Amino acid sequence: MATSVYKTAIIGRVFFLRWEAPPSQEEIHTVFQQMKGAHEQLQHPLVLVASLSPKSSVPNSEQRRNLSTFHSDARPLFTEIHAIVEGNDLQYNLQRVIISGINLVTRTFDEAFHRVHKHADLVAPYLGKSLGVDGVKVIEEARARGVV
Repeated sequence: MATSVYKTAIIGRVFFLRWEAPPSQEEIHTVFQQMKGAHEQLQHPLVLVASLSPKSSVPNSEQRRNLSTFHSDARPLFTEIHAIVEGNDLQYNLQRVIISGINLVTRTFDEAFHRVHKHADLVAPYLGKSLGVDGVKVIEEARARGVV
């Protein structure tokens, strides 16, 4: 049986998504349906925190196209998006370039809306500010659930 390349969790008003590897089109569709369900239930403000395993390969051109479409479709569901790219500096820079490319293709340049971080702890202050929650506790819970 194949193992999933992603994990999701909703903690308060934060949708956490952890990619262990570049996703297939089917996995993207499944995650998007979960996001839509969370949005219908919680409405705004809803924040997305997506993290990428340091073991993940760089997505190929088809996977990048799929992720670009996914980003465009998911953007209206969230008031902020935080991407966490773990790993060494080379991995971080390669993945960051891909995220920047997706932002260019989807015309989403707003750094106040979409931020890239090296680790989850850097997201906590933003969660506190935008949602009025204890961001450190939210990140700790996400860590315990394996989604960051």
